[in-house]
Amino acid sequence: MRLRIMAMFILAASTLPAENPLRLGLVVRQGATVPSAVRQSFETETAQGVERSLKDRNWILAWRDEAGSSSSESFDRLIVVLFKGDCSTIMPRLGAGSGPLGWTSTSEGRILPFIGIDCDRVKATLMASDAWPHTLIPAGLLGRALGNVAMHEIYHVLSDRKHHDSEGLFKASYSSADLLEPGILSHREQTEIARVPALR
Repeated sequence: MRLRIMAMFILAASTLPAENPLRLGLVVRQGATVPSAVRQSFETETAQGVERSLKDRNWILAWRDEAGSSSSESFDRLIVVLFKGDCSTIMPRLGAGSGPLGWTSTSEGRILPFIGIDCDRVKATLMASDAWPHTLIPAGLLGRALGNVAMHEIYHVLSDRKHHDSEGLFKASYSSADLLEPGILSHREQTEIARVPALR
């Protein structure tokens, strides 16, 4: 009898509707020009990283350009993305100097929903250890590197967390190998984002 009741419970639970997906709007603000192939790879890698990392929250990413976005469209969370520097697949001859690969801004102690990505510094990091010593980098690899930086900054915004970890996607600095690895948040990082309610 106990086994039968348990089986009925499992059957009933499996028929419950899934949690409604949350829409995460990512609006690209006019800044540095991003070639279409790099942009497509960047969006794909970022979306896959969010899907792998935040599958329990069932996020759906919606990419928009700021110039063509509609004020009537609504999202559960909205993040503005700005690219800086040379985002083409041509690798620089010289380094871009020290500084962050990406950044967020704060106001009154809260992290604002705006992230920036520095293409020059990302490409310079890839060159630093001869991870990619060639004059051109495939759009797919550059898109993945930019996507990992975006995932890091998106985590800042969704979790409202300012400090970093000692390892993983949310550590303070990236090597070239880190930039080219498929990005995924740790279970603890996913849990921290899950605690932050969606803004409806």
